[in-house]
Amino acid sequence: MTTITALKWVPPFAQGQVRDHRVRWILNEVGWPYEVRLLDAENQHDSEYLKMQPFGQVPILEEDGRPALFETGAILIDVATRANMLLPADVSQRPLAISWLMAALNTIEPHLSNLAEVDFFMPDKDMAAKRRPAVLEMVQLRLGQLAAALVRGITSLEMPSPLPT
Repeated sequence: MTTITALKWVPPFAQGQVRDHRVRWILNEVGWPYEVRLLDAENQHDSEYLKMQPFGQVPILEEDGRPALFETGAILIDVATRANMLLPADVSQRPLAISWLMAALNTIEPHLSNLAEVDFFMPDKDMAAKRRPAVLEMVQLRLGQLAAALVRGITSLEMPSPLPT
C-alpha cells in the first residue's frame, strides 16, 4: 500500500493544501490508491520519522518494498516516471519538464509562500502591512517572468496524450 504523510495540526483552511497536496494530486492523476497518515507536531520529531524524513517535514511517500521518499519534487518525478505518464514521451524532452517542475517548487512557490505567511500567519499586522508590498512585488516579478516564458513558448514540450476521463 502507498501511504503519504500530512500534517494533522495545520489550520483548517490549510489542511490538505500544504506540500502533501502535490503528492495527493499526482497519485490521483495516475490513478494509484493511497492512504494518508496524519502527523501531530511531536510525530515530526520522532526518531523513526526522522529516519525517513531527516528534516521532520511532510510529505513522505511510503510504499511496500521500497525506501521511503521525501522531498516533494523527488516524489513527483518518481511517480511520474514509474507511471509512465505526465512527462514527455521523448526522453530528450524530459529534462526540460523536470526543470519547470523544479522552477515551480524552488523559484516561484517560495514567493507565494511568503505572501501566504504575510497574509495569514504574521501575528503583527502592522509588520505584515509593511512587509507585504515587497513580498507582493517579488510574486508579481516571478509570475510575470513565468507568463513571459509561456508566451515565448520556452515551455513547448511534446506532452503525452491526455489521460482518459
